[in-house]
Formats: sequence, C-alpha cells, structure tokens
Amino acid sequence: MTTNIPLPSTQIANDKSSPKMRFLYPLAALCTAIVFLAPTSGEAQPAGKKLRPDQERAIELALAEVEPGMRPMAREQLAVTFGQFSEPQIAMMVAKMKENATTAANTPPPVIEVETVATPEDRAYNKAQYEPVIRKHHAVQTKFDAFANAKLTAYCPGGDQYARFGSAWRYEQGQFMMPSALATSNVEANVIVAGEAYAPQDGRYKFDVSKVRMTFDEAKVDAAIKTACDKVHAAGRDFLAKVDPVIAKHDWDNAFKLEGWAQGRLEPIRSELQAAYDKLSPGDFTEIQLALMNGKKVK
Repeated sequence: MTTNIPLPSTQIANDKSSPKMRFLYPLAALCTAIVFLAPTSGEAQPAGKKLRPDQERAIELALAEVEPGMRPMAREQLAVTFGQFSEPQIAMMVAKMKENATTAANTPPPVIEVETVATPEDRAYNKAQYEPVIRKHHAVQTKFDAFANAKLTAYCPGGDQYARFGSAWRYEQGQFMMPSALATSNVEANVIVAGEAYAPQDGRYKFDVSKVRMTFDEAKVDAAIKTACDKVHAAGRDFLAKVDPVIAKHDWDNAFKLEGWAQGRLEPIRSELQAAYDKLSPGDFTEIQLALMNGKKVK
C-alpha cells in the first residue's frame, strides 16, 4: 500500500501530551500520523472514558487491515489512542483510510517476473554455438604462442649476450620479453568455465562472436618482433660500451647504475611490442566472455 502521508515529526514524537505507542500495522500508524499533524479542536475524549460510536467505527475499519491473530492486541492499542481523538480527527482518519482502501482496490497488482531456467535442450543449443569457437580460438592462441616465442628466441639476445659477470658479480641488460602465453593449459576447462560462469542460464541465446579473432598474420608478427629485437640489440651494445670501462675500474656503484639505465631502456621497446601483440594476436578470452554475457535471447 502506498501513501504520500508524512510520518510524525520529531517534535510530535517528543510531545508529552501525545500518546506513546508502537503500531504493528502500517495503515493505522499512517492514519494516526495524520491526526497527530492536524490541529486539535479541544474536543478530545478524556482517557478512560467509553469510546464514542465514531471511534468504535474507526477502530473496526483499521482492524480490517490487521492480521486476525494480532487484532486483540491491536484493538487495545487503538482504543487507547483513538480514545484521545476528537470527532473531526476521527472523521479525517476514517476518510483517509477509505481513500487508501479505494486506491489499493484500483491499483493493479505488481507484475511478477517468473524466472525461467534453461532446459538441457537450451543448454545444448547455447553450447553448440560457443564450444566450437572456444576450441578454435584456443588452437590459434596455441599456434601464436609457439610462433611468437620461436621468433623471440631467434631474433632477441640471450640472457648472457649483453651481460658482464665474474665470480661474485653480474651486470646485465636483463630479459626483454616474457614468452607469450595466450593459450591456457586446458581447453576443456575453458569450455566448462564458459558454460557455468558466462553463458546465460535462463533459456536459449544467440551469441555474436564476430569480434573473436581466429587468425593472425605471421608476416606482420614476425616483422614486429624483429623490429623490437633489433632495438634491444642496439640498446645492449650501448650498455656494454658504457659498462665495460666502469667495470675495468672496479667502479661497482656506477656499474649498478648503468645496469638500471640499460634495463629501463627496454621498457618502451617492450610496450611497443606488447601493443603489436594486442593488435595482431588472436587475443585472450575477453571477446568470448563478452559475447556470452551479451547474448540475445531467442523468444
């Protein structure tokens, strides 16, 4: 039941002349709030006196909104409270209760959406769309990882190529790029996770997987890696040219600083190659995940 009637103010709640009670039923409480907010006419019924007929009728009307098991307690509370109200206040309360009852009768019941659950046939329908995509995408991810990592090994320097070390010291350019690892170790797990975590569970859906990349251009990937590795070699030669004289002087503090400088120079080259990977590779699982989460329900 809805109403625009405000609840009693703090001042009214603290007024020692106002009845203090906890209502167990919303309609009577709201109607009483109206009376509390209305000016009195000085005709209130003294406490302990027999209720007037209009007060009795108001109580009966209010009790209609109370669960049967709670009506005895509610009647006692209402008798104490309504016994303090004047005829104009009771009339106002009765009018509001009738108005609320009319509004409730004319208000259509809320629409309750019934949650549907996908049947085994629905799940099979959905899986027939995403499972082949996941398997094909995993295969091309695996192929990309193998291709890119082989090219990194072929074009980029090894761990000791741009390093100087002795019995108790080592200064190096550092590793340039971690191996590509787009493909997970188990495609079966990908299918299971997709079905349980991302695919809808309330019916049949159509999934737009057009943004999932299923190929990559080997020539472009090869060129991007070679370009990056050539820059790493150039940076490595610069490092050795600077660090060798310093090591010859046993100036270990400056050798350490040069190592940090050399490793820092790899970061922009690394970021550039990663951007190429993001553009040229088949990518991770994100596009499949988005496709499953944004499917269109089949009516």
